[in-house]
Amino acid sequence: MKDENKEENELDIVEEEFGPEIESKFKKLKEELAECRKKSEEYLAGWQRAKADLINARRDEEKRGAEMAMYANERLLHDLLNVFDSLNKALRDERADEKWKEGLAQIKNQLAQIARGYGVNEVEALGKKFNPQEHESVTEEEVKDPEKDQTVLEELQKGYKIHDKILRPAKVKIGYYKINNNQ
Repeated sequence: MKDENKEENELDIVEEEFGPEIESKFKKLKEELAECRKKSEEYLAGWQRAKADLINARRDEEKRGAEMAMYANERLLHDLLNVFDSLNKALRDERADEKWKEGLAQIKNQLAQIARGYGVNEVEALGKKFNPQEHESVTEEEVKDPEKDQTVLEELQKGYKIHDKILRPAKVKIGYYKINNNQ
């Protein structure tokens, strides 16, 4: 009872001091405060979204930069594949003496080591099932064993990939099994 009387007395004092329109002013201030809180929450949410977008954009840019760096030398490495082909051809030449072949093999190994440092590796082909993403079928040969159907029988030109991307597919001869209905 004392608390209620105290509040009424305080309200009377406030009304005497500020006038009877204090209630409408107080209501207006409450509404303005609610509006300010709503705006501040909207601004905070917008700022948080913008910050998340910036973090995602930076992450995406770093990823693109890393991919770009990974594949930056792709064209140069692709052009070096012709040098590998020439070295392989020279190593198979029966007219070259052994010392010459030994020197060429060392050069080829050095180039291969450099290429591996840039993520270049040979595509495995011989004895594998034909994969059109890694192999290019140049010719076919009939096989009697159904297990060898669509299997790489011979590698005519080496294929290479940089990391997980094909630089050049391997040119291959594949086997095909022909079902004979007369048997």
